[in-house]
Amino acid sequence: MVQSASLGAIPRGQVPAAGAVTRPGWHSLAVGRRPLLVVLTVQVVLSLRLLGANTAFQDEALYLRAGHLEWAHWLHHTPIPDFPAYFSGAPVLYPPLGAVADSLGGLVAARVLSLCFMVGVTSLLWATTARLYGRRAALLATGLFATLAGTQFLGAFATFDALALFLLALAAWLGVRSADCQPWPRAALLITSGLTLAAANTVTYATALFTPVVLVTVTLAAWRKRGGFAGLTALPPVLGSWCAAVIAAVTAGGQSYWLGITSSTLSRPHSDVPVATVLHSAYVWMSLILVLAVLGAVLATRETTRGVVLPAVLAAAALLAPAEQARLHTTVSLQKHVVFGAWFAAIAAGYAMARLSRVDPGTGWAAVMALPIAASTLFGSMGQATGLFKVWPDAGAAVGALRSAIRSHPGHYLAEDYDVEAYYLQAEVSWQRWSSTYYFSYQGGPTGTPSYRAAIDSHYFSLVILDFGDTAAIDTGIVADMRRAGGYYVLGRTGRFTIWASRAATPGR
Repeated sequence: MVQSASLGAIPRGQVPAAGAVTRPGWHSLAVGRRPLLVVLTVQVVLSLRLLGANTAFQDEALYLRAGHLEWAHWLHHTPIPDFPAYFSGAPVLYPPLGAVADSLGGLVAARVLSLCFMVGVTSLLWATTARLYGRRAALLATGLFATLAGTQFLGAFATFDALALFLLALAAWLGVRSADCQPWPRAALLITSGLTLAAANTVTYATALFTPVVLVTVTLAAWRKRGGFAGLTALPPVLGSWCAAVIAAVTAGGQSYWLGITSSTLSRPHSDVPVATVLHSAYVWMSLILVLAVLGAVLATRETTRGVVLPAVLAAAALLAPAEQARLHTTVSLQKHVVFGAWFAAIAAGYAMARLSRVDPGTGWAAVMALPIAASTLFGSMGQATGLFKVWPDAGAAVGALRSAIRSHPGHYLAEDYDVEAYYLQAEVSWQRWSSTYYFSYQGGPTGTPSYRAAIDSHYFSLVILDFGDTAAIDTGIVADMRRAGGYYVLGRTGRFTIWASRAATPGR
């Protein structure tokens, strides 16, 4: 196995002259990281082209709007929805941070914030891989990861995923870095790794799926560097600090947070997507990294040094998200979740490519190894990333029409995914005036169809915006109720959206 190559390491077989300084200088540091800067530049360019590819996705609008409401609650004690009860991550972490960026430069600035986190993720991949398998493997691993469709996507997507992945990668790097330290600094880094891992799990609860991967990676990295005893002693500080932080967070959060954890993560409802479809989609999004990671696991078995199991663990991480979503028969957010596993698998893939490239002792290996990455990017991942931004409808025209309509039709509004409309119109319409086709109760009555029918009969909604998406059956019933009740007419159609308006006065405006 290729030994860890830190900056300024002495080539194998060479002995430094007496009194020579082996610590790298600033010039050496700059030269050593030039390839990383090239990779990061490519990553930034690939994500920047997506920043304005579409209007806000429902999740982006929800989290940014929630962040603004959280700030209003903290500063002015404004009442807000019970976000912890249904969010899949703590609403007091990423949303307020994203809202700050949104206040400074709108949706584009919030997406740029995600890009900054993803650049950090790739940098941590470089640092982790270089410590485990050397700079050559680090360069190849980052090249594979930075050009992945999901990496490009998350770098232009204003949700908590980029921050959560950054913290997950930081936890892994801190643990791997600790293997090179003396006892007290090592303990401090391991404790910090556990706390950072808990922070990642708090930002988005789904990252708990990769907690065992980080723990095993840290243990095997220490074992690989210092032997079995070091590996065993590395686990308790990480695991202990992680457990303490998680217990403290859940206790402090209370019932609402626990309800959000269970409903959004632990007890997610099953869907009806075939397992083969889930696995095929995951493979399409990360095929090159997955194949190379498996190859790295196979090549590692031929080594005689410690740590031969580590590449297999890293490769297996890529299978966790697809396996979990195959169990649930759903592809929702799969394009994002596979990126978390791909970060770990990229280390094993970089190791495999570095092993293969050792047949060329010169510099020609770089061009040869870059060919499959470039081909995968140009003919695969770029188009995939662009396609991911076209999945949801562009709401620009609908929001423009609504901006005018709410002035002539004040009152309450019903929309399927109202978070998008509410995000763009938050300065004009308070959150209490929006209702959703996913859940609605009218004047304390039973939820669902009876409440929609009663509200429509009394002309509670001034505007109804439907796009016949995820709640198509409910939308069809609402249209039938409006026609039966009378007094509603089509105000306009923009793309997939149809805007209905009420002619009658709306009570309680």
